[in-house]
Amino acid sequence: MEREGVAQPTVSRRLGELGERVVALGSARRTQYALRRRLQHEDRWTIYRINEQGRARAWAVLHALCGGWKVEWLGSPPEWEHAAGVVDGFGEGFPFFLGDVRSQGFLGRARARGSVAQSLGLPPDPRLWSDDDILRYQVVDGENLSGNLLVGDGNWQNHFQFTQTDGLPIPRGINELSRLVDDVLSGGILGSSAGGEQPKLAVYYHTEPEPSHALIKFSPPLGNPVGRRWADLLSAEAHATQVLAEANGDNCSVQVRDVEQRRFLIVPRFDRVGVHGRRGVVSLEALAGTFGDAARPDWVSRGEFLHRAGLVNTAGLETVRKLACFGALIGNTDMHAGNLGFWFDDSLPFIPAPVYDMLPMRWAPTAQGELRDVDFVPTPPLPALEPAWRKAVVWAVTFWRLVAADETTVSPEFRVIAGRALAIVERLQQRLN
Repeated sequence: MEREGVAQPTVSRRLGELGERVVALGSARRTQYALRRRLQHEDRWTIYRINEQGRARAWAVLHALCGGWKVEWLGSPPEWEHAAGVVDGFGEGFPFFLGDVRSQGFLGRARARGSVAQSLGLPPDPRLWSDDDILRYQVVDGENLSGNLLVGDGNWQNHFQFTQTDGLPIPRGINELSRLVDDVLSGGILGSSAGGEQPKLAVYYHTEPEPSHALIKFSPPLGNPVGRRWADLLSAEAHATQVLAEANGDNCSVQVRDVEQRRFLIVPRFDRVGVHGRRGVVSLEALAGTFGDAARPDWVSRGEFLHRAGLVNTAGLETVRKLACFGALIGNTDMHAGNLGFWFDDSLPFIPAPVYDMLPMRWAPTAQGELRDVDFVPTPPLPALEPAWRKAVVWAVTFWRLVAADETTVSPEFRVIAGRALAIVERLQQRLN
């Protein structure tokens, strides 16, 4: 009106002539208008959510606009809507709950090199994908990504057809793992995309006591020192997973198996329930990036920010602190924000989910294939972390004892490393008691 020198009815009439090309945001004096934009011949997509019984229900509609995105809720808005910077369903940034539903990590790079991504003209490295690229990929190849959200009717149809069959998604036996590894390493695509840079498969696997969706990590061939060290680290990860599960009162069916000169670590996926059911998960990285504290790299700082914002309660923050302390006490130097997640639904607070990739990465081989027997000097906790540290150090002592005593899957060389680390952690524990 001001720029063109016309009256408000004229503006309203001209906007009306544009029809559905314009989206109204808000009402009365708060009303704003945005132009739609199209991606792959579409400008809106239904977002479906799969429950633990495997049923998919329409949850929201995502609209692509010039200058941002509109989320049209198909029910009551989530409790976290306004905290996420979404006003009247509109946000300038890509919805945080879709940021994790992308092709990422080791499997993500494999999928990014696959035919689907190539046909969309996407960069071969998914870390270079824009928000539009992520959405285009999700719509075309997003039926089995992490969490419980599906974007677009095509993915819903694929999921629905799959749930009507009696067959299992990708049933495999232990003796087939080596062939699957060869498929992945040669550029074949298998399973969904899970975060993390370590080589892995994502399959429906015959774990005990019943089949489950699993992440299966694997080592290089055991006949060389690098393969042997990665095998030790996978065994250590199994012990860490078991210690954390027992501390939380959970059952843990993690398995370590050697097949045809490779070590396999089989961990059931916590975002899957049975054959078809799923649970929602969102990473600390997505939460911190949306809610305003992406610059801080560590779990504790980001967790404290979310706590101050009312998104994580005191118990959740304490869990984050204990996990961070445990990681430091076992030499995990790769605790990036994508390896810690929270259960995701419409309610608050966000509750921490199990962690990914909790293992002593301080002793991982270098990119040049060199083995490292590095000094391990864990730092004492700051006063604010001391209550969490005192609990985590008990877990860490248990962890190092298990690794040092594991004569079945851990090499003598790494058991020596574990014994030294155990002595260091025990001395630190005694000094602070």
